[in-house]
Amino acid sequence: MTAENFTSKVKHGAQVMLVSIMAGANIATIILMWATCLSTLLSPAIHPRLSQAGLLFPVFLGLDILFLLAWLIVSWKWMLLPIMGILGCWNYTREYFPINPFDNAPTESHKILSFNVASLSNDSANGFNGWKSVEYIAECDADIVFLQECPQSGKIYTTLKHKMDSLGYKMQSDGALFIYSKWPFAGEPVYKKSLTYGNGSFACLINLDGDTTLLINNHLQSNAISLEEKSAYGDALENYDQEKMKASGKVLLSRLSTAAAKRSEQADTVCDLITRYSQYPTIVAGDMNDTPISYTYQKIAKLLDNAFAKSGNGLGVSYSQKGFPVRIDHIFVSKDLLTSSTHIDDNIKSSDHRPIVTRVYKSAK
Repeated sequence: MTAENFTSKVKHGAQVMLVSIMAGANIATIILMWATCLSTLLSPAIHPRLSQAGLLFPVFLGLDILFLLAWLIVSWKWMLLPIMGILGCWNYTREYFPINPFDNAPTESHKILSFNVASLSNDSANGFNGWKSVEYIAECDADIVFLQECPQSGKIYTTLKHKMDSLGYKMQSDGALFIYSKWPFAGEPVYKKSLTYGNGSFACLINLDGDTTLLINNHLQSNAISLEEKSAYGDALENYDQEKMKASGKVLLSRLSTAAAKRSEQADTVCDLITRYSQYPTIVAGDMNDTPISYTYQKIAKLLDNAFAKSGNGLGVSYSQKGFPVRIDHIFVSKDLLTSSTHIDDNIKSSDHRPIVTRVYKSAK
């Protein structure tokens, strides 16, 4: 055997080994990615920790995309493997990272705004500015406004009330959940439950363009993770301190699991409301405190369409504290409604949440 043949065989053997290792790692990544999607079928009330696996979906999706790029360099024939991985959970991928380049609303559409205003706090240390939030809400000129964590008294709230009254808005509320509408309400609220674990939902009917329409405003159970705990985990990630990451991770998982179990009950209640009033067009909005890869989100998405998934683009981060960039603020609509121009408004940073805005119009079908 010549030296040239020997070298060639060594190179071939090394390539075969590299491909085998990469293929095995890619397959493992795909299986774990699919498993995170399946975790949305597990009720957090029964499987509190396993149900949180969906939080890892973007990690495995990102790894699968990296494999796709790596196969382009190593062996393009294997690119089909990561592509199959993405296609196998395409609906989840599209919910998490939608791409809707062609999106135009008809002139008869209605603008919808949902915004967690963080109690209209004026805490400059945390970047909160209630006055700017009030100005933004008034200038947004939305037909329907869903507010969460809105105070019921105080100077800033009084200013908000006067502004909205002067603009012709009607209002119904329950606790810190407010709905402002340019369209008339159809009677008293049909559901109030803001005392469930300190959070909850509030539903009412309005006469929207001649159609009785169900509105459900939500602020589902918060994860109750303190700023110190978020900061500790973020610092551990930045410094790659494994011991601190492990300790902080256990605390966060416990908090997330407990809150998710409570949200699952609340999501079931919201779905019962949607089903009970299914004869009406429906708009469900608010701070759901859950990402698209979660039991709560997927439970509601089985009945309604998510506005961002249908007419938004990208990640759409609506809540971003240190180490926690997620989309947990959502707008859902019934099948007889369509949405357009859905986006998270990054231009206003007066709360720990960003507003989500969409346009809603009747389906032609």
